[in-house]
Amino acid sequence: MNRQGAITVLIAADLGNSETKMYINDQFLKQPSVIKRLFSKPENLELDVEKSILNLDHELLVNVSSQAIRRDGLFMIGERASRSADVENMNIKLGNKYKHDLPVIMLLGMVASHEVRNQYMEQGALPNFLEVKAKLSTAIPASEHTNEKAEALRRRILDHSHHVTLHVGEQQVNVQVSFDDVNVTQEGIPALYTLRAANHEILKDYVSLYDYNISEEKLDKLPKKIAEKNIVHVDIGDGTTEFNYTEKLNPVLDLSDGQRFGVGHATQEAINLLKSEVGGYLDLNRQQFMDIHRDRNNPLHKDAVNKLMEAKYTQSRLLLEAVQEKVVQTAGRVNFIMVYGGGSIQFKTELYEDLIEFAADAKLEVIWVPEEYAINMNVDGLRILNEKVLYA
Repeated sequence: MNRQGAITVLIAADLGNSETKMYINDQFLKQPSVIKRLFSKPENLELDVEKSILNLDHELLVNVSSQAIRRDGLFMIGERASRSADVENMNIKLGNKYKHDLPVIMLLGMVASHEVRNQYMEQGALPNFLEVKAKLSTAIPASEHTNEKAEALRRRILDHSHHVTLHVGEQQVNVQVSFDDVNVTQEGIPALYTLRAANHEILKDYVSLYDYNISEEKLDKLPKKIAEKNIVHVDIGDGTTEFNYTEKLNPVLDLSDGQRFGVGHATQEAINLLKSEVGGYLDLNRQQFMDIHRDRNNPLHKDAVNKLMEAKYTQSRLLLEAVQEKVVQTAGRVNFIMVYGGGSIQFKTELYEDLIEFAADAKLEVIWVPEEYAINMNVDGLRILNEKVLYA
């Protein structure tokens, strides 16, 4: 804490349609991007404060009062909300993330809970009040990014003091969150910073695919070398796929955009197919469907896997055509197609071989980022941007 008692933090936040991921200083946290507005506080069965703190990520309940959102209220956030019906998640067909309240509520709730837990762990008791001052870097999709929209989101967060009441069991902690600086960039661009700073493991599949036999010294320099080439980025997300084109570390904005297809659209179609399979007696959001998809013991697991596979094939054809069009637009200047994002894991079976074949015909090479790096390329890049460039 500084002399005034305020906690100062540095935040890198990927406000995704599926998950909200962030670094607060050097600590990583994530939650499903879903909220549920409540009109009365639910009954609490856990009275032990320490148990409530340990379980806080799974039971997030906050009052948010801020001029940055349209209406103050009491919200379940993240994992707790995803277990409920009638929840709110990002409308992946409409987009306009910069206008939506959900990302702001997710951001404020997660920051408040993180700092309250840290204070409890350090002091052994719940504080009554915390003041948090933050510097933040985040991004909005290329499909909707303009300087005006980025500035609109920046001002929403920067221009107001935000008040969060965190419910910990039967107790409450008041948290005031304000931002000294906010940087809003375009999704996909931070991934370049991740690539430049990475070790050669991020290119292990690429090196194996093209059977490169180079020295350890050259291998260590390869990520930075490739980052300085001309790259079509294919960042497959939940609601959008971002196609960013960079030349020698600089984004070419006229050739960078996004389109509204991805895992979320395939998931929504799979939900409709699964609903028909069970006679219409099913009401799921995307997060709940994916819970079934991951749970081998769920009676609908096999059906969910099959329906998502059908839906992903259709989306993969759209993705392949979009990548091909983007390469054509670069007029022969591109060296690499780099694929990452959470959707790159889901779509690899349907898309990988066809993309390799296309790249070979076009005299390009494909970098399909390994799963352990792909899902956090943007949030890792935002963190690097914070620490190495903006707030070094």
